[in-house]
Amino acid sequence: MKKIICITALLALSACNETPKNETLVAIPTINKDESQTPNKSFTQYKQSAKSLVKLIEEKADNNQIEKSAEALVALSQPIIQAFKVKFPQCNEYLSAVSEAASIIPSLPLAEIETGYHADGKLPRITDVKCYHAKDLLVHPATVQAMAVIGIESDEQREKAKHEVVEVIEHFTQVEQAYQG
Repeated sequence: MKKIICITALLALSACNETPKNETLVAIPTINKDESQTPNKSFTQYKQSAKSLVKLIEEKADNNQIEKSAEALVALSQPIIQAFKVKFPQCNEYLSAVSEAASIIPSLPLAEIETGYHADGKLPRITDVKCYHAKDLLVHPATVQAMAVIGIESDEQREKAKHEVVEVIEHFTQVEQAYQG
């Protein structure tokens, strides 16, 4: 009897350690909050994470995985935005406003995100386009996060979510060039 219990327990523990073959594992980036986090490291992490999010969307990952990955990308945008504000003080008010809204944007209706943050309706006016590109490092993944919360179900919704991330990669290139230029 003891042998049967031991064998059953061993099998149960072994089964818990296996990963189903069809399950997609998501690498959610960790944000390194120590002082060695340089802008260059932030840029590298952000770009890699954005590409990973595109892949998740293409592979039809579940909404929870997409939401968590988009949320991590929003968090990764923050140190870049902070560094950008230091280098470009003319962006301070504008980028501070979007940073402060980071936690609420994903809970807003998509139409409100579009008018309030993509089209800048809820943000201070800017005169430097560099500020706009930096803002989008936060707004686009927050939009994908909101889409995942609502539910990305159709191919059309998936394409829209993918487009948000592809577009942010284009903005990222502009931000990186401005920062390093």
